[in-house]
Amino acid sequence: MQPVGPSPSLNLRLATERDIAFLTDLVVVVTRAQGRVPDDFDEAEYRNGFAGSTIEQVAGRVEDSTTYVVEIDGERAGRLRVVRFRDRHEIAGIQLLPAHQGRGLGTHLIEQLISEARDAGLPVRLGVEHDNPRARSLYERLGFVKVGSTDQEALMEWRDVG
Repeated sequence: MQPVGPSPSLNLRLATERDIAFLTDLVVVVTRAQGRVPDDFDEAEYRNGFAGSTIEQVAGRVEDSTTYVVEIDGERAGRLRVVRFRDRHEIAGIQLLPAHQGRGLGTHLIEQLISEARDAGLPVRLGVEHDNPRARSLYERLGFVKVGSTDQEALMEWRDVG
């Protein structure tokens, strides 16, 4: 997946172990900015767990999983994690730093993944936390529909109906 975005300065590159601290900070910063941190949040424990799982992903030890760093003007601005299963693509994480939200960049990244999936004849799935209505609204606008639910997430799917 190599999108050329709404700005010529948008770039996706494969994440490396040198990006682990940034990716961990990113998820914490975005969650805090959205006001979605639970009262019993143990930041050190969360950071350790997230960093550990991300190391596994970028080292290629999570089958079919690809983690990208989103760069804008050469600076790290976000992440996109995609799992490409045989029967579907799954968005396993997408975050942009608050300064880069609301500019159409997330929409563009998701549209690129939808295009890739459409070409392969596959659906795109994702989970969106119940306490993240802004993200859910974006996914619905892009054609995702709710197909299930867990205690924490709405499970959504995009499927080519054309």
